Amino acid sequence: CFTERERCAGVMSRASGKQRVCYFYDSDIGNYYYGQGHPMKPHRIRMAHNLLLNYGLYKKMEIYRPSPATFDELRKFHSDEYMRFLRHITPDNG
Repeated sequence: CFTERERCAGVMSRASGKQRVCYFYDSDIGNYYYGQGHPMKPHRIRMAHNLLLNYGLYKKMEIYRPSPATFDELRKFHSDEYMRFLRHITPDNG
């Protein structure tokens, strides 16, 4: 069984043999506040998504809703110290 990311990497149009663009979007992205100085701006992501829909570009793409990363996936990119922090942090003790 392939993950969404692996499937996307191998997507080919059967008719033309051309690779297609894969696009990951989750409407829940705007439900988290990243902080005033953080470069992630959920409204920009929503605006880009609306442009893709309104211009019909989505018809030329494979669109996937991403799944949350597992702890094993996060460990590939984050230190053990940070992973311990994530395991123990809660809204009450943060």
